[in-house]
Amino acid sequence: MRPYLALVIDLGWVGFSAILAVVIRDNFIPYQSHLEAAIAYTAIAVAVSAIVFAIVGTHKTLWAYTSLHDVLRVIAAVTVALLVAVFVSFVLSRLEGVARSVPLIQWFLLVSAMAGTRVAARIWHERARREQVTTVDASVQHVLIVGLSHLTELYLQSVAEYASKTVDVVGILSEQAELRGRLLGFQKVLGTPEELPQVMAQLEVHGIALDRIVVMQPLAHLSRRAREAVLGVESSSGVKVDWMVDLLGLTEKREGGNESALESSASESHALRASPAATQVEPHSLGNYGYMKRALDIAGAISLSMLLAPLIFIAGSLVALDVGLPLVFWQKRPGRHGRPFKLFKFRTMRPAHDEQGNRIADEQRSSIIGELLRRTRLDELPQLYNVLIGEMSFVGPRPLLPIDQPGETSARLLVRPGLTGLAQVHGERDMSVEDKNAIDVWYVRNASLWLDIKILLQTPIVVIRGERVDQTTLLIARQALKRLKAQPATPGYSHVSKSALAGEQVRTLHSVR
Repeated sequence: MRPYLALVIDLGWVGFSAILAVVIRDNFIPYQSHLEAAIAYTAIAVAVSAIVFAIVGTHKTLWAYTSLHDVLRVIAAVTVALLVAVFVSFVLSRLEGVARSVPLIQWFLLVSAMAGTRVAARIWHERARREQVTTVDASVQHVLIVGLSHLTELYLQSVAEYASKTVDVVGILSEQAELRGRLLGFQKVLGTPEELPQVMAQLEVHGIALDRIVVMQPLAHLSRRAREAVLGVESSSGVKVDWMVDLLGLTEKREGGNESALESSASESHALRASPAATQVEPHSLGNYGYMKRALDIAGAISLSMLLAPLIFIAGSLVALDVGLPLVFWQKRPGRHGRPFKLFKFRTMRPAHDEQGNRIADEQRSSIIGELLRRTRLDELPQLYNVLIGEMSFVGPRPLLPIDQPGETSARLLVRPGLTGLAQVHGERDMSVEDKNAIDVWYVRNASLWLDIKILLQTPIVVIRGERVDQTTLLIARQALKRLKAQPATPGYSHVSKSALAGEQVRTLHSVR
C-alpha cells in the first residue's frame, strides 16, 4: 500500500471516529446541534492528525508486517494528535457543543480502528501466503529449537510461511525451567538445553529422529552445561547444529572444531565481564529519582505538546515553505546504555544535491528561516515525541553522533539523553568533547530534581544570551572525573559511591549561577 493512501485511510478513521463518538455519547440518537458542533472539532482533529501522523510516520509502516512496536506507535500518535486537537479546539471555541467525553470515546475508537486495520492487513497477508505454499518433493526434516526469544518466533513464522511442507519443528528448549510445558504458537517447550540428550531419547520413543538442532542464542550466552550438551550432540551424532545468530552474521564466526568453539565462548564471556562498557552500565543509575524523572518527562511532554501546538504548527509551516517536505529529518544517535534511536528535528537545510545530483555547499543550503530555527532551538520541538516514548528526557547529556562520542562513553550513557543538559547551560558548542564529557559524567553521578529544575530555568537564558563557558563548573567536573578514574577499576564508574564526589565540590557546583 502506498504511504499516502495509508495516511488518507488513517485520516478517514479520524473523521469517522469523531462523528461516531458523538453518536455513541448521545445513545445513538444524536442531537443535530451536537453533530454541527462536532464538524468543527472533526476538521481540527483531521488537520492536526495529518501533521502528527506525518511526523511520527504511522503511514510509512508495512501493514502486512504489523508488530507490537507499530501498534504502540499508533497509540502514541493518536494520543498526541487528540490532545493537541482538544487544546486547539478549546482555544478557538471552548469546545462549545462538544461533550468532554467525546475525545475520550474517540481515542478508544481511533486506536481500535487504526490498530485493527493493520492487524487485519497482516492476518490477510499471512493467510494469502499460506495459500501460496506448494508441496515440495523432499523428505521432512525434524528440527528442535534451542533458545526462546524473538528470533525463535521469527524462525517459526518463516518456517510456516516458506517451509511448512518440508520442516517439522518438534519442540523448543528454553533455559527458563519454569516455561516447561508452555506454548509458543503451536510449539511446546519440552525442557531445558541441559536436558537435550534426554529430550532426544524421548523423541526417539515417539518415532522422531532429529535431523537438525537450531540454536537461537550465541554460544557464550548458554550455560556451561547447555554448551556441553549441544556441542556433545554435535560431535557425537549425525544431527546437524545450526547456530542461527552466527548464520545471520550477528556475531564473529568461530573457527576450528568444537573444542575451539567452547574455548572461544569462554574467552568471550571473560571479555564481557572485563569490558568497561559492560561493567559500567547499571539499569537504574539514578535510583528512585529515575522513576520520578520519567513520570515528569511524560507529563511534561504531553503538556508542552498541547501548549506549544500553535508554535509547532507555525514552525512546521515555515519549514514547508522554506525547504519543502518532509518536515522533519532524523539521525541515529546512541541513547541510554548505547541503544541507538532516531533523533527527530525540523529540517533547516535544503536538499544536499541538486536535480542533476551535484553536491550543494552547506552555505547555499541554509536560509534565514533555518538559521532562526536553529538559533532559537525550535528545530528540536519534534524531540518532544522522543521524550514521550522514553528515548530521551528533558534534562540529560545531549545525544551525540557516534563519531563525536568521547573515548569513555559508558558513564554518560547510563541515563537517557536530554533536550538540554548541564554541558549546554555551562559550556558552548565548540568546547572540547572531553570537557563536555566531564560535565555530563558529573551530571549522571549527581542528578536530582533540584539540579534538573536549575538546568531547565537556565536553558532559556542561554538561548537568548548565547552560550558561555563556565570555568568554575568545568574545573569541578574535571576534578570529579579525575577522581572517578582514580577509583579501583573493578566496580566501574556506575558503582563508584556518590560520596567520592560529595563535599565542597558538590555544594559549589549546585550554587553556580
